[in-house]
Amino acid sequence: MQLQRRFVGSLVFTVIVSGLLLPHGNGNFMCQRAHENVYEADGCPIKIVRHPSNSKCVSVQVWIQRGDLSRAPTIELASLRKEIIRPVITYKRKKKKWHVKKNRSTIQVWCPDNSDLRGPHSNDTLTSWELLCDCVEAKLRLPVTVSYHAASIRCSVNYTLPDPVPSFSLSVHHASKSINVTVESENKVITRWCYKQSAHNCVQGSPSNIIIIDPAQSRSALVKIPFMLPCVCIQVFYTHADAPRKMVCPLQHFPLPDAENVWLSSKITLYESTLIWRSVCPAQAFPVSASLCWTHHKHICTPLPNSTLDVQEDGTNLIFNISAVDKHPQMCVKFSLQGSHNISCPFMADMPSWHVSLEAGLRTLSVLVKSSAAATFSAQMCVLSQRECTSRGPVCAVAVEAASESKVSMPLHWAAGSACVQVWQSFPAQTGRRILCPHGTRDRWGAIAAAVLILLTVLAVFLHSLKKKAAKAWLFIQKPVLLVCSSDTSSHVSAVCALASLLRADLSATVHVALCAASSQMRAEAGAETSVADLGPLPWLYGQWEAVQEAQGKVLIIWSPEAKRTYGKWRQRTRGGKDEADDNSQHDAGRPGMLEEGGAGTCEDKERLMEDQRSAVIEPVFAAALACLESALHRRKEGGVALVYFRGLCRSRDIPEAFRDIPRYCMPRDLGGLIGELEGPRATNKTFWGRCWCRLLSKGMSVWLAMQLARRLRTLLPNVQRTKGPR
Repeated sequence: MQLQRRFVGSLVFTVIVSGLLLPHGNGNFMCQRAHENVYEADGCPIKIVRHPSNSKCVSVQVWIQRGDLSRAPTIELASLRKEIIRPVITYKRKKKKWHVKKNRSTIQVWCPDNSDLRGPHSNDTLTSWELLCDCVEAKLRLPVTVSYHAASIRCSVNYTLPDPVPSFSLSVHHASKSINVTVESENKVITRWCYKQSAHNCVQGSPSNIIIIDPAQSRSALVKIPFMLPCVCIQVFYTHADAPRKMVCPLQHFPLPDAENVWLSSKITLYESTLIWRSVCPAQAFPVSASLCWTHHKHICTPLPNSTLDVQEDGTNLIFNISAVDKHPQMCVKFSLQGSHNISCPFMADMPSWHVSLEAGLRTLSVLVKSSAAATFSAQMCVLSQRECTSRGPVCAVAVEAASESKVSMPLHWAAGSACVQVWQSFPAQTGRRILCPHGTRDRWGAIAAAVLILLTVLAVFLHSLKKKAAKAWLFIQKPVLLVCSSDTSSHVSAVCALASLLRADLSATVHVALCAASSQMRAEAGAETSVADLGPLPWLYGQWEAVQEAQGKVLIIWSPEAKRTYGKWRQRTRGGKDEADDNSQHDAGRPGMLEEGGAGTCEDKERLMEDQRSAVIEPVFAAALACLESALHRRKEGGVALVYFRGLCRSRDIPEAFRDIPRYCMPRDLGGLIGELEGPRATNKTFWGRCWCRLLSKGMSVWLAMQLARRLRTLLPNVQRTKGPR
């Protein structure tokens, strides 16, 4: 019992003395014999590390040689406060470690020497001591300095307690190009992705890729990565300023999943003699090679032999030497990586110094080379396939002087459809061959010709199918039209009937003609229209004239040479005060009934009878029309009247000078203008392009209708002089 009381009392005394004598904030000091000779003669015997369990402390370890320990060395420790430690050797045969405090900043630590107690198995190699301090209080970003002053060495070591970094884990999702970040910290942290280009440089992809993770809401965040490359890293750090960043690169030890990401994230820059391929990752991570190919079409590039480019690495760049490359716009660079390829055509049209063309003969091909500088060029036939152009035949060379042109002929020994020529500059030597295929030119022009032919065929079919439908849909005359004949000759009557038929059938016009009763065709087309035979020539004309004028229609007087003579006689009668028009109307009132008589007789009698019937209708109607026209001119209301004459039957000078202010149209040349006078195209679209389209279609339909009328006139009037067509 007495021994137990002594032990407890001794323990309490030790704790009290330690608490009173040791400086606050630092742990216990201990001095003991070193277990191994870790100290090197040319180094500083101080080691400072972060405490494994206390983030606010550092551990200090100092090695002291036996010779220095006997000469009173000092150890100065400066952190939150400055302290001096004096190790002292003692020969007491006690295992207890004593610390004696002499003042507030000096601590004496006894280093026991128990060499006289060594047994037969003692280690004579332990010639140094080690001073240990378990916990020296430190502050973040504030350096801790430990200085050692002894007879053999004077040195110091600085150590700064680093900021804590958050712990986190990652999970990679290649399909969605994303990485899931899960943190273990209870405080907010920031995460972002970057491209690691060197040991101390990780380039941020974009300012918008920073994500704040608040563990109070969620410990995980999904980071989207545009390109899954080996140098992609994830950084996680606390939100305070200058917080240290913990970085993990989850893809750096895995094979590249898709080389397409490399092509999409790289950039190519052309210089005079170099081509630089830039990547966001170090160039050594991608063994990219480059060679030349010749483009024939948009997506076909034929590889060229012996065209691999020399390359040098420069950080994240690959520098390819193109000083001796033929810089033609069709000469492209093919980059290769793990079986994947990316083709770039960086050369411009003004870069090549020589030009070549082909002239195809029956069994030969002539190669014409023009160069701005003196050089020697070589040419060889080849067979083009999807992978290469296989060389055939001998190599032909030609020397070209500066700013001149030379020619070399290449024989054809196989099917011309697959024959191509590869041409290159052999001296001074250039890398790259141009491939020219004569059948490609023929095929291209043939395709263009075929396309034009198909387009014309489709256009012709389209116009043919829309002839009548388009004319009716886009050109139609809503207001009535009155046609007045001026001659009873067969040619004149046939021309008038052809014009009336065209206006009715193709333009859906309501046409009134006095000859309806005289022609079965016109009667069928007019339907149930009241004829001259029902009313008489003058009442019919006056009624039709008034009805057309009220409907704002048009009266078309068909002029003829006979009309000129009739107009002269009519002017004489009107000046003499005679009203023969009324007498003729009364005299001929009963004549239309003759149209229904059908007595027997010879052909000459029937023809003479039909002419008499036409004359009995046409003359009084034309005379009444002249009277109405004279009245309209006197009242200056001739806007609803127009004069029409047929080329070959009448001339413009046959129209009297008194009618010079009345619009006149020559058929079929001016049919388009006449259609515009009667009604014009339907305005179905008020937009600019809609109006243009309507005008274009109306003009085309007018030309087509004029051609139809001219063809009908040539059929009906074979003796009339053939016109040159509408204009």
